[in-house]
Amino acid sequence: MLIQLDWLKEYVKFELPAEELAEILSMGGLEVESLEWVELLDGSRTQVMEVNVTPNRGYCLSYKGVAREVSALLGTPYKFTSPENQLKNLWGSHPVEQKIAVENQETALCSRYTAMVIENVLPAPSPKWLTDRLLAMGLRPINNIVDITNYVMLEYGQPLHAFDRDLLAGFRIVVRRARDKEPFKSLDGSDLILQEDALVIADAEKPVALAGIMGGANSEVSNSTRTIVLESASFDSASVRKGSKKYGIRTDSSYRFEREVDIDAVVAAQSRAALLIKELAGGEICKGRIDIHPHPKPLPQISLRVSRVNQILGLNLKAQKIQGYLERLGMSLKDPSTQDALKVEVPRSRPTLTREIDLIEEIARLHGFDKVEVSHPAAEIIPVKTSKRRTATRTAKETLQHLGFSEVINYSFIDSEKAEIFKTAFGVSGTELISLNNPLSNDWSTMRTSLVPGLLNNAALNMSRGQKPVKIFELGDIYLRGESGAPAVEKTCLSGLATGPYEPSVWKDSSGRYDFFDLKGSLETLFEQFKLKVDFHPLKEEKPFLVPGKTVECWVGKEKLGFLGEVSEAAARRWSFTHPVVHVFEIDFGKLVESLPGRPRFQPIPKYPEIYRDISLLVDQSVSSQEIHKLILASSAPLISRVELYDHFAGKKIEKGKKSLTYSLAFQSAEKTLTDAEVNPFFEKIVETLADKLGAKLRE
Repeated sequence: MLIQLDWLKEYVKFELPAEELAEILSMGGLEVESLEWVELLDGSRTQVMEVNVTPNRGYCLSYKGVAREVSALLGTPYKFTSPENQLKNLWGSHPVEQKIAVENQETALCSRYTAMVIENVLPAPSPKWLTDRLLAMGLRPINNIVDITNYVMLEYGQPLHAFDRDLLAGFRIVVRRARDKEPFKSLDGSDLILQEDALVIADAEKPVALAGIMGGANSEVSNSTRTIVLESASFDSASVRKGSKKYGIRTDSSYRFEREVDIDAVVAAQSRAALLIKELAGGEICKGRIDIHPHPKPLPQISLRVSRVNQILGLNLKAQKIQGYLERLGMSLKDPSTQDALKVEVPRSRPTLTREIDLIEEIARLHGFDKVEVSHPAAEIIPVKTSKRRTATRTAKETLQHLGFSEVINYSFIDSEKAEIFKTAFGVSGTELISLNNPLSNDWSTMRTSLVPGLLNNAALNMSRGQKPVKIFELGDIYLRGESGAPAVEKTCLSGLATGPYEPSVWKDSSGRYDFFDLKGSLETLFEQFKLKVDFHPLKEEKPFLVPGKTVECWVGKEKLGFLGEVSEAAARRWSFTHPVVHVFEIDFGKLVESLPGRPRFQPIPKYPEIYRDISLLVDQSVSSQEIHKLILASSAPLISRVELYDHFAGKKIEKGKKSLTYSLAFQSAEKTLTDAEVNPFFEKIVETLADKLGAKLRE
């Protein structure tokens, strides 16, 4: 909003330098962005300041509003006379109802519509003073009638429009919705095809204006115009905003209506414009006005507590001081005798003032933000208690990162075909997919049923860019829905993927590739960090995206956490892997957190040493190391303290169908140092138990 300082001084007197006034306005919430001198047509110059008007201060899109702000901030008199009484003395003898008929079919979108008729006008160039003021504001003069509507809009903040009455079919104005595909040509020459959501001002046959935005070329005032209809109205801000954006027309009028105009200024601005038209263009003002205002409302009232004002601002203001500040802004107190609970009547020019805190902000502006003392909040510092889940999340991420995995974050939706394949990751065969009503694309049409497809996307993309080894993980949510429209379930999961050759390292053979046991070792390390004892069992229910016989389930006690295995070749081909051997794991992170043991308790270091034994067994290929591990622990309790597999051998020197497993056993007592004689019976029992249960033999 541009403000010409000489023009502003007609409404409020001040002698401050422009720079000082700009500083006061900026500190009062009305930021002045620049000060400049504008040269007029006769070579003279006038000073103009540019004010940045925020959306909550639409009333400052007028000289009246800015003058009120200057008056309130400086405490100087404010002068703005009402033209209504003067207008009544100049009315002609012809009633306005005989000259124009008005109908408002959309009172929800046009809360007030007024119309006046002025006959025998003479359009001509505007006088110099009016032209100079419009030019200083960046507006192009057209003729005295159009220029007056623009001048009054700047003065009052109320957009006006003048129609050539003789171009209105049936001498009629109708506020209505546009008809579907109704044509309309605006004043700027745009040919529009309107939709039914557009609000228009029409005559008996056609639209003559896009309400609140721009008039039509079919009713504009020209040099031949002799009778005008002067419109002043209040249109719904949201409707004007939508219409302006949809049809690509942004005007000074729409800019003001979008921020809500003062419904009480509708009549005052119209009266002011009518008086100026009579003065500069002659003519006779028809008696009265058509004023359609079906739902007038009383001025809004807000309760304001003096104690609350002082509490928020940290001041000690009296009720009389607060009342003075509010009255400067055009507000009034309904019952000024009360000392704490004040009833404040807010003018309709301030529609954004709806709460007590809004009034407190206005008081702070006028009192001066610089007068509010700086104080630091006093509060008790309460230590933050980290939740179990948050701690587990941090532990999981840090552990996998230390193991060489990189974290990825994917969208929560995938394409329906992949979601169908992976829906048995944690669901059952009857699990339904959750589709999006308005997906971004077909590739993102369904909520993900597993994190694995996202990891496969990431791995395939990285490998196609030349990144050979890929180790990634993701912690996120999956979404499932049971049969028969059961409620959707959101489940947090942790997934990992490893594929490709080993990174160059002195500890590993660089010709090797990541396999099942690499990923299993990473998962075991993760569980060790959580102090969880996890068992791996063969997969009971086949999953279409995993290779049977190369997949296991992860169990903690009687709870199944997830799975670990090799992605099937058919599934891998969907991502065009150059080397299709990809291993993944996915665990239910929620169940993992629920299974976490309680806080660990300190146990003293054993006083007595361990005794070690090695045992090398020959067993069938079908026997798992885990079965042997459990039997050793069960048969040698309570002296057995550790069982570790450290060698696995199968080859030509081993009987066909057999394998060799070598374990390191540690025995320890909390009461004494064990002897060989005390350990030997336990060792023999281990050998007998393994031979009896699994057919194991000691390897010679």
